[in-house]
Amino acid sequence: MEILTQKRVTNNGDGKGYFRNCVDYMYKDKLEPGEKRVMTKGYGVCDTNADYTYEQMRAVKKYHGKIGDNPLMHFVVSFDRRTVNDAETACKYTDQIAAFLKRDYQTIAAVHQENQGNSQFHSHFVVNSVNYKNGKLYHSGRKELGELAMHIHAITGGYCKAEIKK
Repeated sequence: MEILTQKRVTNNGDGKGYFRNCVDYMYKDKLEPGEKRVMTKGYGVCDTNADYTYEQMRAVKKYHGKIGDNPLMHFVVSFDRRTVNDAETACKYTDQIAAFLKRDYQTIAAVHQENQGNSQFHSHFVVNSVNYKNGKLYHSGRKELGELAMHIHAITGGYCKAEIKK
């Protein structure tokens, strides 16, 4: 069973802000003990430099006048070991999941390898909350989370449990 988690934290209180910290995290090589970054890939944003990614996402927000709104959506997909047991498959599925998000939103994805019980690989998706086509904010309700979970199910063939973490 895959697990899709939507994180709804918008500021971590260190003055830098959750938006910038999430973007920076996507590029970190040294993560938690026992965890390693396998891939970082950008969709509509630079995927080689955190500063550029952050500024590109901010530029879309500024263009549409949405600087003060919820800065991003942060999704984590934990792949079940029975579904994904190698980095190549984790990267392929991550790319296919990102296809769902990148249609309307700038997205940066990172695949991490870490032993977490039933999961060896998980992917983070940091998604600009502003639609680059029309400037509308991403609606983050149960319906939208369920649609993303169904997309993940269609890709992996495994049941995808969706949860919102505050």
